[in-house]
Amino acid sequence: MQLALEGTPYQKKPKNQPGHDIIGLDLGPSTLAIVPREGEARLVPLCEELRPDARKKRRLARKLDRQRRANNPQNYDEKGRIKKHGKRRLTWKNSKGYLATRRRLAHHERKLAAHRKSLHGRLVHEIIRVGNDIRIEKIAYRGWQKRYGKSVGLRAPGMLIDHLRRTVAKTGGTLHEFPTRTTKLSQYCHGCRTHAKKPLSERWHQCACGVGPIQRDLYSAFLAAYLDPPDYLPSSAQYQWYWEGADLRLRAALERLQQRAKEGQILPRSVGITGARARLPKSLVPNQQELRYQHGRLAALG
Repeated sequence: MQLALEGTPYQKKPKNQPGHDIIGLDLGPSTLAIVPREGEARLVPLCEELRPDARKKRRLARKLDRQRRANNPQNYDEKGRIKKHGKRRLTWKNSKGYLATRRRLAHHERKLAAHRKSLHGRLVHEIIRVGNDIRIEKIAYRGWQKRYGKSVGLRAPGMLIDHLRRTVAKTGGTLHEFPTRTTKLSQYCHGCRTHAKKPLSERWHQCACGVGPIQRDLYSAFLAAYLDPPDYLPSSAQYQWYWEGADLRLRAALERLQQRAKEGQILPRSVGITGARARLPKSLVPNQQELRYQHGRLAALG
């Protein structure tokens, strides 16, 4: 028996419709600042949900190293280092327990990669729903691998940008990558139109002209959002008109980070208050109260 129904069949609406805003991004080894020209600004920790998986991976790696040392004591010197070998190569014995742990570690690596890919896809679609015209500085990820090896290996920011590039092209948008040598957004101040070198440890932008204090990554993403091709050169004229409204949106993003700290969550390192008893700038704290942090969490209100 065949049943035929008259009418138009139901069709699901696409989940991720691309938006029409222009978005500035500032990518770090562990965070991503997202500032659209209109809408909510955010400072997002990259792949924060991978922390438990990474801890389990480290435990398995340490167990694997202990088993390898127990099976091959002749290949280590008195300081625990692998002996140097000449023309004759060292021979290694692998027990059944060692091989089982190695299989568990490989299986966990596959799970970790799949989870990371899923988190990248979710974040990319969140960005695309706001807009598919994106501006970001072109980054040398190999340099990051040398300096922030563990963080880059866990979060894979380069893979995130590749995923974003493919998705933007699929939706008919554009991903503009401009060189850091000409823009220097993290060193630029739109108020006095000057560049000032900042060390990486300085996470807040504050200038004598009155701009700031504002979190450095959020400010760079704001500057990127208003850079236009083909020159991508920052100028004061293109920012003054938008700064008053954008300043409030950037501060609102910081307030959400403060709320995360009050709830007991660890703040992103790029905020600049990860050490014990670190404090926010006084001008950001109402009623001259100081938010005191210990190990990245809110400890007391002084």
